[in-house]
Amino acid sequence: MRELEIRFHVPPDSLQSLRQELSRHGARSTRMTAHYFDTPGDALGGRQVSLRLRKEGRRWFQTLKTERSSSVDRFEHNVALRVPSGTMPVLDIARHDGTEAGARLRAVLGGATAEALVERCTTDVTRLACQLQLPGVAVEAALDIGILRAGERQQPICELELEHQSGDIAAFFALARLWRRHGGLWLDARSKAMRGATLARDLSYGTPVKARAPALQRGMDGARLLRTAMRSTLDQVLGNASELAAGSFDQEHVHQLRVGVRRLRTVLRELAPLSEGLKPGWELALSDSFARLGAIRDDHTVAAAVRPLLERAGAPKLAWCPASLADDPGAIVRADSFQDTLLDLLSWALCEPDSAAPKRGPHEARRCLVERLSRLHRQVTRGGRRFEQLPEVEQHQVRKRLKRLRYLAELVGAMWANKATQRYLRCLSPAQDALGHHNDVAVAAAKFLADAQQDPRSLFAAGYLKAHEAVTARQAHAALAKVTRARRFWKD
Repeated sequence: MRELEIRFHVPPDSLQSLRQELSRHGARSTRMTAHYFDTPGDALGGRQVSLRLRKEGRRWFQTLKTERSSSVDRFEHNVALRVPSGTMPVLDIARHDGTEAGARLRAVLGGATAEALVERCTTDVTRLACQLQLPGVAVEAALDIGILRAGERQQPICELELEHQSGDIAAFFALARLWRRHGGLWLDARSKAMRGATLARDLSYGTPVKARAPALQRGMDGARLLRTAMRSTLDQVLGNASELAAGSFDQEHVHQLRVGVRRLRTVLRELAPLSEGLKPGWELALSDSFARLGAIRDDHTVAAAVRPLLERAGAPKLAWCPASLADDPGAIVRADSFQDTLLDLLSWALCEPDSAAPKRGPHEARRCLVERLSRLHRQVTRGGRRFEQLPEVEQHQVRKRLKRLRYLAELVGAMWANKATQRYLRCLSPAQDALGHHNDVAVAAAKFLADAQQDPRSLFAAGYLKAHEAVTARQAHAALAKVTRARRFWKD
């Protein structure tokens, strides 16, 4: 069975209004206790698989969930159990045999049995739930309040889950957008199982989510190709945004979120011709959040990147003072504009393409990809030939185009021979590193120059780094020359 579910973290100030609204729709309260299982090495969680035993009131269920097409769209198989009162049922993975979720579970376990699984965490919540019947869509709304435990450690649970039951998916997401307005609710891609696994490792926040290649197939038409690529990039964005919204200040979460946003913007910009319906406002909202997260990155990552240069040069000041307090990354991703854009993008990516809209068949879609890859490759190589002579703003443009070329190649490379794609990408990676270092030096030089207005000691660092740009520009030029000679995996 398909489970399409949106989860919102609920801040304390919004609890009362949510309770009242759910009660107005006839919500009933149920106590639920759940036990989540995994291997000692978290093999299930690492493959987006969740297995639990849950008691709902007096009834027990065994539930298996596996990822379907995105982190919010999963396969779910639920089995009602009959056990003597006062006892807990025994876990049995064979209960899910014959289902797509069960096949995935068997593949992940690789022949291991239930005896190889251990209880990783438990939850004890009170659920206030009701059915929402609206024109065109049926939804279950559930407010969970309780405790998540892993050994001696525990965390509070306070979340609103909206589960699509039937009807129009776009209407489901429109409803979710309205419920989010109860005050400060934000999308939380972390399931209870994921949070429990993090807690069991005695960590405050989860591992940063890195990019995964979309599951593209060569016979896909344009609309499905675009939606598949978008869902892949959204998973990376949602995973890291959730950790930052929950309070993480980890710079790797910031970095991976920015990578995810840039990949998502690449999809919106480069693959837009494959289907109708993309809204320009989505890219603009992502761009604003991306820039604000970039300012945070500058004050941490860029400063660390140039510090060894300044230490060797004997600079009297090794770091600039931020002009103002840096943005809180959590506040950036909890903002209404960012959250609403994510909901809009999820809705579009998970809806079926409009059957009445003009279609780009597999051949047309492939031709569009070739055109986009070729154009970016030409732009990068043209700028690379005279990189050292370009103004700084144009050098930065070459770097942005190189990133888009790499991300686009990573996203759609599965449409061609894998070895050829990987060979091409190996040529892009060193160039991206070289241009990234050159950009870091340029950004740091500008930051120190601005800081010198308050602290003259920064003038040394500003002047030294400005002069050093000639060295990094030469290194970037050499790296770009290899991109020019790279053998493309596609044919014009």
